[in-house]
Amino acid sequence: MRSRVAGVLFLPFFVPAMQIWIGTSGYSYPDWVGSFYPPRTSPGRMLALYCRSFPLVELNFTFYRLPTPSMLARLAEQTPAGFQFIVKLPRTLSHEESERELDSFRQAIEELNRRQRLLGLLCQLPQASRNTLEHRSWICKLAENLAGYRLAVEFRHRSWFEEEVPPWLAENQLDLVAVDVPDIPGLYPRGLVRSGPRVYVRFHSRQARKWYQSDKQRYDFDFSEAALREWTDALGGIGASVDKVLLLFNNCYRGQAAKNAEQMRVLVERLLPDEEIVRPFAPASMEMEQRLLFD
Repeated sequence: MRSRVAGVLFLPFFVPAMQIWIGTSGYSYPDWVGSFYPPRTSPGRMLALYCRSFPLVELNFTFYRLPTPSMLARLAEQTPAGFQFIVKLPRTLSHEESERELDSFRQAIEELNRRQRLLGLLCQLPQASRNTLEHRSWICKLAENLAGYRLAVEFRHRSWFEEEVPPWLAENQLDLVAVDVPDIPGLYPRGLVRSGPRVYVRFHSRQARKWYQSDKQRYDFDFSEAALREWTDALGGIGASVDKVLLLFNNCYRGQAAKNAEQMRVLVERLLPDEEIVRPFAPASMEMEQRLLFD
């Protein structure tokens, strides 16, 4: 509604909705066939099918091997306009704190960036990386060398859970990753944290007993609706200072991540009706679909 007072036109105060992106950490899992993907789905078809359900994905394989420009270009070509990737930094950068792959990594991610498919980068630190000047200096170096690519940092050690850390990250234009993890002494705690206008949450598991076993056992976890509602409640109370919310599920064993991501979407629609949920993007073209069908 508009009104005039003494010849002045007043427009209603408008608070933009948060833009909520929901996806999973990776998409190419054989044990998703039959639960999330149709039976007999080949690896080459998975990304195109994934795009029908979610608008973004974290690339986790880049942690284990350095991606090449052509590798990321091929992935981008399989996705529709609007679809986004978050690329996990190689362990040489996040764990070994070595510069040897930095330039090559930056060249690779630029292939996604120039195609407008890169939403950001993820640096997941190991629990051995504590809040020290040495590790802070390395994070600052990464921030400087990857400026412009929207780098987010996930801490595993509890020593980073200090009041001065979010402002320090903000000064370096870095996002702080919130996590859903078990209550374990020494582990960065579960809960909504941020360093700026972007909220980034990674859902791992609450398997305290199996956390320090294999990745398969650690992430074999199905989040309950009550657990997911803890996050919708938290998001509903953060106010108007957030523009984007990224919710990524990493409990990928047996397709549980895809299941919980869909459950979260339904909950957000019901409990946060005023916020904007980014919908899955349709296949880029029928030609792409036909080409993937016969690959």
